[in-house]
Amino acid sequence: MKVAFPAVRPVRFDPMVNSVLGSEPLEVEAAFSDKHNWIDLQPEWLDSATDGLASALSFLSDDAIRFYLPAYLVADLAGSLHRVDPTFQLVHGFDNMSRNARIWPRKTETWTDFARARWDGLTQPQAIAVVHYLEWRIEQNNIEIEYEIVQALAAYWYTRAAGLQPRLES
Repeated sequence: MKVAFPAVRPVRFDPMVNSVLGSEPLEVEAAFSDKHNWIDLQPEWLDSATDGLASALSFLSDDAIRFYLPAYLVADLAGSLHRVDPTFQLVHGFDNMSRNARIWPRKTETWTDFARARWDGLTQPQAIAVVHYLEWRIEQNNIEIEYEIVQALAAYWYTRAAGLQPRLES
């Protein structure tokens, strides 16, 4: 992970969060605003950020989630996450259930559009690291999400790891 993902962010993310509705996004922004090096983030902190809600991954902006993602993956690989599951963020929008489903019925943006905006910015080495992580998750025999991981790997992640842009069909 340390080779594929830069450890220190060059600038503050603007925006830091992807929403301004409610208090949670503002709490996430405040919690992460001084976190410039993902390697320094403790798994216990990640597992409860923010303020015990464990919801930070849902509110971080695209740039921010791509930067902080390896901290979550490393913590999960070490067995240190008990509340947060980064897998959902990597799979949702690419699995059969959510692929091409509209986020809001009256708008055209889909969960796939949202997921691609998040993850298309990863480099090929970063996408390869995500693939290895997702394959590891499958090996953990977590039946609840295993099928979604396989679907997301086939629909998006393997192609991204090969250095190509996937064409996601309905």
